[in-house]
Amino acid sequence: MNKFYLFLLLLFFLIFSQIYLVKKEFIIVGNKIREVVNTMTNSITSQINLITNVKKEIEYLKKENKILNQKLAKCYEVQAICKNLKEFKFLNLPSLYFVKAISYASLPNFSEIYVSYPKKISIPRGLVYNNFAAGIVVKNFGDYSLAYLNQNPKVSYTVMIGEEEVPGIFYGGEMKIKYIQKFAKIKVGDIVKTSGLDKVFYKGALVGKVVKIENKKLYKEAIIKPYYNKLTPSFFYVVEGRE
Repeated sequence: MNKFYLFLLLLFFLIFSQIYLVKKEFIIVGNKIREVVNTMTNSITSQINLITNVKKEIEYLKKENKILNQKLAKCYEVQAICKNLKEFKFLNLPSLYFVKAISYASLPNFSEIYVSYPKKISIPRGLVYNNFAAGIVVKNFGDYSLAYLNQNPKVSYTVMIGEEEVPGIFYGGEMKIKYIQKFAKIKVGDIVKTSGLDKVFYKGALVGKVVKIENKKLYKEAIIKPYYNKLTPSFFYVVEGRE
């Protein structure tokens, strides 16, 4: 009888041992499976993030490419318009916007024109032709804007006269520079340029030459012969970025 119990005890021990070993193996296998699953999950997550980032980069590049194509098309348009214009010169200056004259604004006044400038205007912007100050752009109407040429009495902007850069204010219509200091050293033949200090033009656009000097009580005035004096406008630059 004792042997029988001993046999049962031994059998139970063997069975228990096998169950423990099997359970242990299951645990080891389960851990390995979890490691593999975690590794695969992390790998898949990384791949998804990579694909997502690549998609975002592709979308960004598409937008950039679209913008660049639009700018390139604008350059081609300008080049196509200007390649046969022997008199028109490209200016390598910052903040210039190429425009063309659309029509006269108020006939028979030939000094008011519409130009293809599509941006809002808070202060007058200089109108330039071959580095000549041609007038000012004053009001926007969506895709086009109103401009006054130098011949228009509504035009005014600050200038500097001669090598000493004597300051004054140019007034259109009468082609006269006013408020020149009484004792300023200016002479007939002096070149007049924009000062840029009124933020309408950049500094140095050519306005004209002094042809006559008039002495007033408090100031001098100078009549000039302008470099740009056309009433059949074609193409211009609008000075931007001066606000």
